[in-house]
Amino acid sequence: MAKRGEIYQVKGAKPAIGTSLKTKRTEIGYSIADISDLTGFPQSTIINLENGQATNIDYYIAYAQAINFKLNKLFEIQIEYKPRYELSENKKNRLFLSKKVRALLLEEDFFSNKTTVDDVIKRLEEKNEAKRSTKLSTDVSRILLNWANDGILKIADKTGRKNVYLKA
Repeated sequence: MAKRGEIYQVKGAKPAIGTSLKTKRTEIGYSIADISDLTGFPQSTIINLENGQATNIDYYIAYAQAINFKLNKLFEIQIEYKPRYELSENKKNRLFLSKKVRALLLEEDFFSNKTTVDDVIKRLEEKNEAKRSTKLSTDVSRILLNWANDGILKIADKTGRKNVYLKA
């Protein structure tokens, strides 16, 4: 994981964007001084942008706006699209579990009646999609609580530490 304060950069992205801006500028016959006048940025900033050395994305966007270079064209650059890091097995399993619980919500309308974590686990066991464990209970509880926070479910009742959920 990146250290605090470390600036992350996608290798080759800013130089590619800068080259696209410079190409567009020369195609329409503008000089660096013209872009400086259009944006209010010093000429050195324009040069840095075209060389891919500026760090603030807003400068690239302002430059693109000044020459009517649509952002979808500006960002047509060849980069690898993948996460910087893989999710832990624990998080992958939770996502898999979340999909199973979401299927109960969408396909079975399971939360139209008051439902507890235990009810969800029982239904998953009936469908042979999960085996009861403390970890499963914790993960299902976390999923339902997150959905309540997102407004997908609401906490209809609370018995001790147990929440009772209902479709929002």
